[in-house]
Amino acid sequence: MPQLELGGVTVDFPFTPYKCQEDYMAKVLECLQKGVNGVLESPTGTGKTLCLLCATLAWRQHFKDSITARKIQERMHGAEMFPDRPTADWGSGESGGQSSAYYSDIPKIIYASRTHSQLAQVISELKQTKYRPKVSVLGSREQLCIHPDVKKQENNHVKVHMCRSKVSTRSCHYYNNVEEKSTERDLTTPILDIEDLVKSGTKHRACPYYLSRNLKQQADIIFMPYNYLLDSKERMCEESASFDLTPYDLASGIDALDLVIKELTDNLEQKHISAEFNMEAPSSGPDEMWIKG
Repeated sequence: MPQLELGGVTVDFPFTPYKCQEDYMAKVLECLQKGVNGVLESPTGTGKTLCLLCATLAWRQHFKDSITARKIQERMHGAEMFPDRPTADWGSGESGGQSSAYYSDIPKIIYASRTHSQLAQVISELKQTKYRPKVSVLGSREQLCIHPDVKKQENNHVKVHMCRSKVSTRSCHYYNNVEEKSTERDLTTPILDIEDLVKSGTKHRACPYYLSRNLKQQADIIFMPYNYLLDSKERMCEESASFDLTPYDLASGIDALDLVIKELTDNLEQKHISAEFNMEAPSSGPDEMWIKG
């Protein structure tokens, strides 16, 4: 695969990039190195996905190599450990303007898209690159639950309630296997999308929903829909159509209902009295008038 030097970072690309792709990746790297936000636009079909993936993963690897280089220099007191590859080639040891960065400072990459089908396409493109980061893709119980009793429920709220109940009582053997299976190589090493995760979880009898959340702790890159970023509880649609009621709101509502019921009752009683009064009134003759009080 071709290698490019962009902004001091070596980027592996699946094929020789076009000029617009080089420019795009250079801007991505510039934003990452300066620690600023970027709004980048490119026409459909110009390979934005590959550019984003390769540029960010290359920068992350460069960041990690720079920390490694600094640590080697510190231990070797400036001497070169590998004569054929000086540590200077690994990076300056000062990534992102941090002269004392540590491995714990290496950031995770979050790739967000509108739908999981779009994310599946992104992951498919990642598999075509040289990069093999640790991956986690987040989804809902609707997509990831494999428990037969929970899975067959049509209402999503029922699914969530049933799942939480089984997890809290440790009565879901798929959930109980998650911790043990989280270290399996065919779950942690390959790049898995939602469909792959469900297949692997079914094979190992381990819950894909909770596996994905375990895997994200060690992931280099996390794939998720936009709404997972906007709502930490992952219930954006539910919350946007809901509201909170305070005890005062409830008490006021009860008082209002009491008033309405009282008014309706009074009106019905008044109509009943009027009807009885009219029935008891004597018929008026031609020479007399009945005045209703």
